[in-house]
Amino acid sequence: MARKLRLAILLGLSLRASTAFGATGKEPSPWAPYEFLIGAWDVSSRAGGPPVAAARFRWGPNRAYIWYAGSLMLDGVERPHFEGLLVWNGVRRNLDMLVSMDLEHGLVQEQGVVRVEPEGTVVREITATYAAGTQPIGRPKVGSEGATAHFRQTFRPSGPDRVLTEVLRQTDRGWTATFPGSDELVMTRKTKA
Repeated sequence: MARKLRLAILLGLSLRASTAFGATGKEPSPWAPYEFLIGAWDVSSRAGGPPVAAARFRWGPNRAYIWYAGSLMLDGVERPHFEGLLVWNGVRRNLDMLVSMDLEHGLVQEQGVVRVEPEGTVVREITATYAAGTQPIGRPKVGSEGATAHFRQTFRPSGPDRVLTEVLRQTDRGWTATFPGSDELVMTRKTKA
């Protein structure tokens, strides 16, 4: 009985603390700027053609985080590419991101931040970390010291079921398309997830 009472008190304190810190529903949710991304998306060239990838964003329990996954379309088959979490950072007022890009071995990760520009564009700025022996897409195998690369992706709403996106890699010449056409992509909401 004492254990149940302690649990009830802790639950009550937890609820009171969340209310004290603004979880009353009266203030705008910090998640609001990201809500347009929630759903399953086909990713294709803005010029048209079949999807080259798929993206999925879904809420965690009680909207505590966003689960984010991407797949590549290879020979018409969807192949998982990465998945991970976007978590609210109340100090920096953005989302912290950590995803695994190597879903077979867990040897490649991306970490960084997701933030909102004043005009509403969502920007994902990340560093990919590659373990020795892994092979980044379109790059040589990584040596014994491992490697990192910097990427940026933007998401701009272009209607309720359409988002313009670009995926860029930082090079010594500045930001360039990660792969041909990755700077001119469109996400179209799937009718079925």
